[in-house]
Amino acid sequence: MAMYLEMVGQRGQPRQRGWLPRDCTLYALSVGAGFGDLAFVGERAEGHPQRVYPSFACSGGRSDSTGEGDADMVRFGDYRIHQLVHGEQELAIHGEIGPRGSVVSTSTVAGIYDKGSGAVVHLESESVDAESGEPAFTTGTKLFVMGEGDFGGEPGPKSPPWDVGDAPPDATVDWQTLPVQSLLYRHGGNDPNLIHYDPSVAAAAGFDGPILMGLNSYGFACRALVETVCGGDPLALGSIAGRFASPGYNGDLLTTQIWHSRGDENEALFRVVSNRGTTVFDKGRATLR
Repeated sequence: MAMYLEMVGQRGQPRQRGWLPRDCTLYALSVGAGFGDLAFVGERAEGHPQRVYPSFACSGGRSDSTGEGDADMVRFGDYRIHQLVHGEQELAIHGEIGPRGSVVSTSTVAGIYDKGSGAVVHLESESVDAESGEPAFTTGTKLFVMGEGDFGGEPGPKSPPWDVGDAPPDATVDWQTLPVQSLLYRHGGNDPNLIHYDPSVAAAAGFDGPILMGLNSYGFACRALVETVCGGDPLALGSIAGRFASPGYNGDLLTTQIWHSRGDENEALFRVVSNRGTTVFDKGRATLR
């Protein structure tokens, strides 16, 4: 087996994708929103103009027909699907993400790195408004391919320092996931990976059962940030990034721990831990606008 290092620098064809209010509602439900969050789940609720959690931008969109321009960007090496897991995620928001929209996105393979125990594929995607051409959001995704390291490649850049010491969190937010959480997010977040709903695929990867999507935990964290440091206003969130550390499972209680940055008043550090005693999402960093 081998990684396709010749793909580094390859740029996919632009593709258009869009969304409708119902897509944003389904996404909000899949990150735990309910009747207390009518602005996010009630498209036509009186007195509650619809708002969108910024992390929705990472979930795709289904209302536009999508082309096949990125079909050549799907495979980065010779490996089996159960070897591929989500490693890190970054999102920078350049403007308001409304309940109805359409963007043109272009992806680039920014790097394929050798981590010894596996390979990391770094993808960057720039999305612009389909009508105006104005920047909408930028995403950075790192995929970890288990068992495909030691190919002699570069280890990749180091992450910025992240340290909260022994300080207690300035805020904590608990979200209880559903017994069918990954089945719901499969549709709310447009994630068809079998490892999240096929027990045999999850078992082949060494997990106890279907695991939560990393982006689902990321969405729960985004919602927690919006409700705390952003004062309920999703427009106040400028970026959100971090690393997927351990798998979460359906039915887990997820707790987002948030610290105000001691060095930057417009930055917050956070992580997500589960009732199993594991850190699900680590070294989280959010910036405010």
